[in-house]
Amino acid sequence: MEPSGPAAQPEARPPKPRPQVIELQRERRRGRDVIVVRGFPGDVDVEALARAFKTRCGAGGTVKGREIEIQGDHREVLSAMLLERGFRSKRCGG
Repeated sequence: MEPSGPAAQPEARPPKPRPQVIELQRERRRGRDVIVVRGFPGDVDVEALARAFKTRCGAGGTVKGREIEIQGDHREVLSAMLLERGFRSKRCGG
């Protein structure tokens, strides 16, 4: 017979760390939209992520420091891609 009650319950796991919140900011440059993606933790390969963003969106872009800039208003697609990778995102500005 197995014991019942509080002693029989498995150990409580610590809660999963809250996903990093990534900012998606739309800016207007020379009359065109540019989405700036910022707020990545230090262990993320920003270059590879930018490459994946540009491929999925079919748009140009660049990496400046720890920020990714994607040409065009692709906030919905970028938000979905970040969610697939375990990040939460929020829209900031414009």
